[in-house]
Amino acid sequence: MIVRRGSTHGAVAEDDLDDAVVRLSNHPTTARLGHLGAVSWQDGDDSESRRIYVLDLAAVASRVTSAIDCPLAKDPVAHLGGEVLDFGLARLPRRNARVAIWVVRSLTSPRAFARFRDLVARRPAEGLRIVVTLDSSERFRPPFLRGHEFVALADVVDHEDGVAISPDILAARLMMGPSHKGPVWVSAEGGVLIVHGKQHDFTGGKQKTVVGLLTQAWLDGDPVQPVEKVLIEAECGPSMKRLKDLFRGHPTWQDVIRESGPNCWLEV
Repeated sequence: MIVRRGSTHGAVAEDDLDDAVVRLSNHPTTARLGHLGAVSWQDGDDSESRRIYVLDLAAVASRVTSAIDCPLAKDPVAHLGGEVLDFGLARLPRRNARVAIWVVRSLTSPRAFARFRDLVARRPAEGLRIVVTLDSSERFRPPFLRGHEFVALADVVDHEDGVAISPDILAARLMMGPSHKGPVWVSAEGGVLIVHGKQHDFTGGKQKTVVGLLTQAWLDGDPVQPVEKVLIEAECGPSMKRLKDLFRGHPTWQDVIRESGPNCWLEV
């Protein structure tokens, strides 16, 4: 599942560079392969073990989805220069509707995630889209992105295989959410909101959209939102003026969803 990156050689520095991986080159005078250390030239070992290798995402992603019924398993569609692979609409246990599955890597930087957002804007999810990330869950804390459930591979892997996703574990993860939800977690479809361990369920499409918008605002550090803006984004129509009309009779109203004057917010 790894391939060599061209003919580049690398080595682990053994001086004051703190064991950093450095690229090897030829000395301008002696032509010896090595690198310039903190004090002097360090000779390198010209062997296969010192060459630089990278993950072959296509090979890894195929192993990751090997136990799942994916229509594009043998020929996934690549996006963003191959950083995102689309495996089509997959069938999972205990779910009637198929779900889209993407396998991605390198979303840890703001710039990379901005490119991913642009991709989602061009290719919005029709229903639920599972985004399996190969990045460390400690380094990548995805924000809420409506319709997209970010799942760390480590959370759903079949440990007997070591790489492939277990369909049963993935189905359970979609129902229960990640192990570490923080103070607030919302499902990709907006139907389940968990605040400090208490679960709130929603069935209406517009209610789900509002829940997702308010959760995203809270996660972004800007929790108080104009009611008018939220209702417009939820496509509620001009006849609906207040959130209390949308959530009338729902036990969550005024519990975690608040409205006062022209503003609304998620009470955490």
